[in-house]
Amino acid sequence: MAGAEIAQDPEAETGGPPTGDLALSVAPAHLRAVCLVLRDHADLRFDYPADLCGVDMGTGIRLWYRFWSPEHGRSATIEVMLSAENSCVPSVCDIWPGLDWFERECFDMFGVRFEGHPRADNPTSMRILLPEDWVGYPFRKDYKPEFAGDPLHGPQETN
Repeated sequence: MAGAEIAQDPEAETGGPPTGDLALSVAPAHLRAVCLVLRDHADLRFDYPADLCGVDMGTGIRLWYRFWSPEHGRSATIEVMLSAENSCVPSVCDIWPGLDWFERECFDMFGVRFEGHPRADNPTSMRILLPEDWVGYPFRKDYKPEFAGDPLHGPQETN
C-alpha cells in the first residue's frame, strides 16, 4: 500500500492470511484508503474500532487508531503523524461510526481537525468534554491555562 508502512507480528504464521497483529504507519492522505481495506478485505475484517488516542510530541501530534477483528481474533494499530501547524486528518467516523466521539475528543483536547466529520464545519459543536466557549486545547504542549476562577470555564489555581 502506497503511503503506509506495515509491520507484522514476528510470531505470525506464514502461508495464508496473517494471524498476528498489524502495526501500520500511515500518511494522513492515505488514512481513509487504508481504513477501508482494513474494514472490507475478507482476510482482515477489522470491524470493531477499539480506540483513538493522541499525544503532542512537541513537534507534531501523533494519533493512534486501534481496531479489532472479532472474526480473525487480531488487532491492528494505525499511527498517523500530523504537523503541529496543520494538525488535520480525514475523518473515518463514516467508516466506523463508533469513532465519532473519539474524533471529537481529539479535537477538544489536541485541536486536531477531522475533515469530513459531520460537525467539522462548526468547531464549537465538536466540543465534547469542554464548554463550547473554551479557549485552547489543554493536551497541547503550547497550552497556557488562564485561571478563570470558574471551574466550568478554565483551570483552577491550586495550593
